[in-house]
Amino acid sequence: MIRGYTWMRAGLCVVICVSLALSAGFCLADGHLKLTIRASDQAVSEGDLVAITAIAVGNNGTPIANMAIQPELDGESWCGPFRTNAYGVCRFVLPMPNVGRHTITVVGSGQSSPAIEVRVNDRTFPIITDPNHLIGMDLETWFGPGYAQWGHQEATPILGEYSSLDARVLRQQTLWMDKLGINFVQLDWSNNLGRSWPDAPAREMRDATNLLCKIYLTMRQHPKIVLLVGPDGGRFGTRRFTTQLNYIYSHYIQNSKYRKLFLTYLGKPLLDVYMGGPTTRPIPKWSSKRFTVRFVNAWLEKMGNVGDGYWTWYDRDPQVTLYHNKPEAMTAVFGYPGYLPDPSTGNYESADADGKDYGVTFRDQWRKVLKFKPHFVFINQWNEFEPPDQWSQNMSNDIEPTLHRGFGNKGSGGWGFEYYLRCKEAIREYQQELGNLIVRRRFVH
Repeated sequence: MIRGYTWMRAGLCVVICVSLALSAGFCLADGHLKLTIRASDQAVSEGDLVAITAIAVGNNGTPIANMAIQPELDGESWCGPFRTNAYGVCRFVLPMPNVGRHTITVVGSGQSSPAIEVRVNDRTFPIITDPNHLIGMDLETWFGPGYAQWGHQEATPILGEYSSLDARVLRQQTLWMDKLGINFVQLDWSNNLGRSWPDAPAREMRDATNLLCKIYLTMRQHPKIVLLVGPDGGRFGTRRFTTQLNYIYSHYIQNSKYRKLFLTYLGKPLLDVYMGGPTTRPIPKWSSKRFTVRFVNAWLEKMGNVGDGYWTWYDRDPQVTLYHNKPEAMTAVFGYPGYLPDPSTGNYESADADGKDYGVTFRDQWRKVLKFKPHFVFINQWNEFEPPDQWSQNMSNDIEPTLHRGFGNKGSGGWGFEYYLRCKEAIREYQQELGNLIVRRRFVH
């Protein structure tokens, strides 16, 4: 969801001037304010960024500070809003998710600038898909009026306070996943059975998932989809849980268009079931003829039930789950809350929690992934942005690229592409290890 701001100045006649790169500007009218913008590129590849500089000055050259700047892509608000600094300058980047020719304008004080045109070219990503070694990313599609609310996030995404029902957002996130080399995304449906299904939040996640499927059908490259559901208060036979599963099966799996989008494991679509971990509850006996079911816990190193076959949402010390005595699944995280209960901070303030620490936590966890090389690697996670589960910029596990906005914690700063790039480096290292392993096996045989 993109929230705009309005900037007013009494008795001010606004003039907006626009320049592209080194070209001359264009003025909408005479007045006391001139707003010029320039773009870093006239052509980029899909998913790449265009850097925009906006400068606001008065007719005597005096900088206009704190002016609201709302970018628009093809006439619709995109990212932002932003504000000029004390020198009247505003710099930001705009991701370009769709192939073709597009226009960029900026809006301030109710005036719209002439358009800059940017051409976005098609591209192919060098994604490695080894069916025995798949890399997944936990992805939340719950941002909108019915569920997750912006305003308290530990940092603000480059895409702004977006809606998961914005097709451009989902496409850009998919392109970033493609560039990372992600093989599948795990969509979190685990917290939507508190009332009748589907209630308003559940409809929102369902509709966002449907939109993501439609977007995937238009893209040559995209991850597969795995759904993470949750039982109804720990129970599997309730009407709500059955209704949800029936919808998933009939709408996605029996749909000839959507079925190919979902990940198959052991001959059936994979369905993950989150048991509200950490829990010492024995792994449930429930199964399904329609899905390959795996149950998800947390803090496996403390729960002591790794041998029961639980997968995990996150661990402080990554644990490998075995299937037929072979590594089946592991999860690596950028940060994790502690086990000591403190609901007000999501356990992130406890002594046994650990933050991103400039990538050190993820680096240490990834070393165990490199050691075991399981069938499934889960990276936790892309974009929760919800307190108390995400407590501050460091005490968090989100990695979606964010803005750098001033100083401080709790939303005023950000990490840019830092953790995204660390994740990319780790995936490349993993794939190189797998390639070397294949070469060694061929040499032996």
